Amino acid sequence: MPATPLAKRAILFALAAWQLSATAADVIPAHLVGVWGTAESLYAGTTAQAELYLQADGTGMLVGSSAPALHATGADKGKPDPTMRVVLGVPLRATLEGDVLSAQPFGMPGDRMPPPEEIRVACRYDGASATLACKGPKPPDMLMKRRSATLPAEAVKAISDVFIAAAAYAGKAGAIRPAPSTQP
Repeated sequence: MPATPLAKRAILFALAAWQLSATAADVIPAHLVGVWGTAESLYAGTTAQAELYLQADGTGMLVGSSAPALHATGADKGKPDPTMRVVLGVPLRATLEGDVLSAQPFGMPGDRMPPPEEIRVACRYDGASATLACKGPKPPDMLMKRRSATLPAEAVKAISDVFIAAAAYAGKAGAIRPAPSTQP
């Protein structure tokens, strides 16, 4: 009895999932997995901050915050307001080549991203100080300390959601992209 089209699709999907799981071996060693930051949080101090969320499979997110905005009026006029920052994150894929961790921001299919050499971040791990010294194509360079060996559940979900959405829309040039979660 020939397989139905639905059964054929199920078999193809199962084979694809098996292949993905077979190639999804950990590419990042345990001492680099976790949360790395330039400070104790994205809202610390009076300068811009950055955090790197890195999973063992090489997926992650680089999140940065601007320096705090200055109060425009009142008794605190001209003073920084630590709660007023622009925070932006980009998903990434990371690889380790020798002692260099290379993080490449990842866009959805169809996104217009700059060439890889313009947005790649390269980090060197210093075991003595347990830090990552990271350089991007443009200054400033970042020195990050490990804040946690594990990622918060919401970060794991956000990273997973991005890569699931990318897989769902890969190769579908006419596919409708997900709407933003908030109205502009």
